[in-house]
Amino acid sequence: MSFQEIVVTLDDLQQLDLNALLSEIEEKTYMYIETALASQKESPAALLLAAACSMHFNPSNAKAPFSPKFVFEGRRGLIASDFSKESLTAIKDFCEQVDNHELRARLSDVVWITKSGTIDHAYIAIEAYLESAKELTLSCDSWVIPFERIERALRLSCFFKRENQRPDLFQKVSELLLEEYEQHKTDDRSFYSLRLLSLCLECGINENEWIYEQATQLAAANFEAEDFNSSIRAYEIALDAAHSMRDKEKQISTWEAISNCHEKSAEHGPTGMVAAGRLIKAIDALAKVPGTKDRRLALYEEMREQQIESLHDLNLMVTEPQDISELVHNAIEKVQSKDWFDALFRLGTITSPVAMQPLKEQAVEQMRSSFSWMLGATKHMDHEGMTTAVIPAGLGIEENENGMQCWSIMMRNIGIHHQLSVEGQILPAMNEVSAKYNINEHAFEQICRNHPFIPDGHEAFFVKGLLAGFNRDFMTACHLLIPQIENSLRYLARQRGEEPSTLHGDGSQERSGIKALLGHQAIADTLGSDIASNLQVILLDKIYGDLRNQLSHGYVPASNYWGTAPKYLWWLILHILMLPLARHWKENYKAEETTE
Repeated sequence: MSFQEIVVTLDDLQQLDLNALLSEIEEKTYMYIETALASQKESPAALLLAAACSMHFNPSNAKAPFSPKFVFEGRRGLIASDFSKESLTAIKDFCEQVDNHELRARLSDVVWITKSGTIDHAYIAIEAYLESAKELTLSCDSWVIPFERIERALRLSCFFKRENQRPDLFQKVSELLLEEYEQHKTDDRSFYSLRLLSLCLECGINENEWIYEQATQLAAANFEAEDFNSSIRAYEIALDAAHSMRDKEKQISTWEAISNCHEKSAEHGPTGMVAAGRLIKAIDALAKVPGTKDRRLALYEEMREQQIESLHDLNLMVTEPQDISELVHNAIEKVQSKDWFDALFRLGTITSPVAMQPLKEQAVEQMRSSFSWMLGATKHMDHEGMTTAVIPAGLGIEENENGMQCWSIMMRNIGIHHQLSVEGQILPAMNEVSAKYNINEHAFEQICRNHPFIPDGHEAFFVKGLLAGFNRDFMTACHLLIPQIENSLRYLARQRGEEPSTLHGDGSQERSGIKALLGHQAIADTLGSDIASNLQVILLDKIYGDLRNQLSHGYVPASNYWGTAPKYLWWLILHILMLPLARHWKENYKAEETTE
């Protein structure tokens, strides 16, 4: 019997002794509640409530706060719409009778978002989240858990601020948020206070002037503590507040402060690629400040020195040869990790981009052992039978080892390499990581923020693209990431002192396209020739990948994004983003692994 076929009545739910079932749980959160209820395997009512608690909580999404517990190819965990109408009716009538705040909030929220109840269930959910947050602030070691309840209560209460509804609920949540902020704004780690302050700005709690002053104070304290990332985050909140006030003077001073943070981070952090990325961000921020030309030129000179140093970063990660018969087993072993960052780093470095020179040598050897490529032209066709490339017959090895025949064989072989990597390493490792960790936007934000591959203001594209791919939505991932790859390549070229644009005779300018960028020596020097070549093959080559053209012109069906190339491209972007973090990982994770 499927879950949708299980019918639970109000009487079934009322017969549960919830207080007894939940009396011994370690922590009053939905994860522990789910475990306690799921142990009652003979009770459909308990299993129904456990299922309601099984969904991941995403409070930042006001209209869809719950997502499946897992997503594998062709399968997923339960979502709210999976519950039967009869079961939702029972939950609707039962949720107000639940004493446990966390469970009452979850059940009434499920009823609200499925439109099975009334607006009163939204009110119940808000008050229950509020009470749960108060309780969890006293019992939880982590600030994340109570913060999620505050955020959900706040976003939900924003819908009902009109006088004829419940504006008092928004006021209650706002007061708790401000109390939490005042209590924690002087903490050594400012993640919590920054998230609270960001919610204040987003949801209109307190005046923008107050938010600006609080943000600049937090930024200054973090700068003094040399926590430059948190300082920048605080200044970004201050900048948003300054924009809301339309205060040009505050905007300029904040941009200058952000530039100073990036510059100091470059001085105190790792040299090479990371420092160069910080300096270009410092230059970009300083460009918003009038009269800073000389300072920008000085920073540019320092950036060029760091770029020379960055050449040493390209060979930090070396993957040992693997026995193909054990690829899946080894991939799963490789991503056994300490926390989510460790897991994502291991996933991003689970293999290496295919090296082009050995690939060419392999193709030449295959040409020597077979003469079929000399007998006639070869056509490559797309999914609609259109000819995308014609490879003429060859006349001899010497002529064709640098020609189209050799390249055609190389493209066939790289497709095999990519497929082995995807099926034998990347997807098994991804499944293992997603089973152990709830990887969300916040995790990818930590990786993408202040990254040398990502220009300021473009982080959200990478965050959402990486998360989509991690959730196996490679179509969305490609549509978000592929245009950003081209822009990031231009960004890298600028860091190498190149101008990725053309000045035409009529005075108009045109940005360099992706083909020119991937063929540019500055890009190969920065990313490494193998990464640049793999990008070129996947995005532009008519024989194997061609994803950029397929996406831009929209002539392939959605099913094409379940192929090897889109999955490998997603991983390749993750790999690129992880490379500058290799030193941090080795210092904080590799050493511990070695000493165990």
